[in-house]
Amino acid sequence: KLKFSTAPGGAFSRAHSRHLVAGVAPRRRCARRVFPVLVAKHLLAQPRERSNSRTMQAFAADFKSTLTELRGSRVSWRSLRRKALPVAAAAALASGALWARKQSCAPDAELLKRRARFECAPASVLAGRGSLPAPAVVEKSIRLGGAGDAEVAALRRAAQRLRGPIELDLLIAEGTCAAAEAAGEGDSARRRQDLYRALVQRWREAGYLKEPEEHQKPRDALGGVDYVTQTDESYGRDVGCLVPLMLAREPKSSADPFSLGIAETEAAVRALEEHGVVLLKSILGHAEIQALRERFHLQISALDRGRKGSVFPPVREYDAALLQADEPDLEAVQSTPGRRHFYLRGRALEDAVTGVQAGAVPLVWAHLARAAEAAGLPAGTRLYVSEVQLLVTDPCAVDQFWHVDNTAPGLTLFVPLTDVPQELGPTLFLPGSHRLLAEVPGSPGIVSRVGTFFSAFFGNDGVVVGSMAAGDALIYDARLVHRGAANRKYDRARVALVFRYDFDRPPGVGILGTQLFSWTGNTLAVIQRFYASLPGPARAGTP
Repeated sequence: KLKFSTAPGGAFSRAHSRHLVAGVAPRRRCARRVFPVLVAKHLLAQPRERSNSRTMQAFAADFKSTLTELRGSRVSWRSLRRKALPVAAAAALASGALWARKQSCAPDAELLKRRARFECAPASVLAGRGSLPAPAVVEKSIRLGGAGDAEVAALRRAAQRLRGPIELDLLIAEGTCAAAEAAGEGDSARRRQDLYRALVQRWREAGYLKEPEEHQKPRDALGGVDYVTQTDESYGRDVGCLVPLMLAREPKSSADPFSLGIAETEAAVRALEEHGVVLLKSILGHAEIQALRERFHLQISALDRGRKGSVFPPVREYDAALLQADEPDLEAVQSTPGRRHFYLRGRALEDAVTGVQAGAVPLVWAHLARAAEAAGLPAGTRLYVSEVQLLVTDPCAVDQFWHVDNTAPGLTLFVPLTDVPQELGPTLFLPGSHRLLAEVPGSPGIVSRVGTFFSAFFGNDGVVVGSMAAGDALIYDARLVHRGAANRKYDRARVALVFRYDFDRPPGVGILGTQLFSWTGNTLAVIQRFYASLPGPARAGTP
């Protein structure tokens, strides 16, 4: 029943309600339809002086003004249709073009498994296969080229301090010798000697063979914390970090790093140039992973110790108290809720993780040398380690925004110490997006960049997800648009080591540029998801 006050002053009476409801059956259904209208009219007609509720007065005023605006508005559907028709036509044409491209050129369902995945192996195994030279062969060749004992030692110091592309020179020289031997071209020993003589002469002119024993670090290493901005001025600058040796390491060294062969390194460089990211399987051995987990105090639950499945049990929660006991002034920097960064450069913990980079050093040099040349960097621009950090993604960490690590040529090496499935916050990539900032080697120009970008971008059926196992490594271009996904587990944490190599201080972009990259990433991600939803074939699995 509809009950209203019969008091005078504009209120409704039962007679009015009966008159409105008369002739409609059933009465309850009519009451449900008419009641909201009656209430609205009652609120609008209620005298202001008789209302004691300011909230109801404000509601009535807002409702009345909105109703007045709606009555006064006149929508021209013909004009609206005329304006929307070109947009709808363009969207239809773009959708048809994407569908046609997907039919003619099937994308990869999992790019990192088909076209950007490379298996690492111990250096001793690669040397036995003939895929990589043994350290003794490399040292003998350097001496054959005319270098003495002191010069060989100086060359190793220069390679560790990233004075120049020494590891790349050795990679190219050994690749040339291997190709000549495979083709059976003449005297291979004489060719090797002539090649290394020219190489040693070039090193001597560059000063690599006179590298002093004392390591003189750059002045930027003395930056410290700015008391006004409360930021570390040494962040992203060259502080003189050392890298391990791979091809130039001493023959008597007990280290046997996992790496790629010469042919696999060349293929990885091509994949990096095209897609911007590669996956290196098993860059760390079981013993190395376990030693690093113990060094950084990754505690395992008693329930997980005897559980079958992964070789390395998951980490429920990472407590940094034990790590900070070793380094009292080590503090976590939180970039987004749930992500903690522990910066290790210049600390004792840096020495514990330096060897992780060994297997990736030749690939880093091979890619960045070409990237620097394509970007037109001045001759003599030095490569350096711009970041070494322990990255912890806590349970229920939120999504990062899309971003780039640097706008200048650079590489990021990501090595997890725990398994990273899809629900544990893997890194997401937009393949080919580094071409928005990078020139194509041998084919400069905006047209070539855009064409290469679209070819790589639509070569994958959706956003690339960096799922990986403990001890694997992701290497991606610093200009590649990426972000960390949310950790959807409430009882799992992800722990990883991150190394960055740059020619210029990152990130190379301000607040407005960061926001622009975030918007660009959101737009490209929507396009990728739409492209993946279109019907069509997709290549899956490993090749």
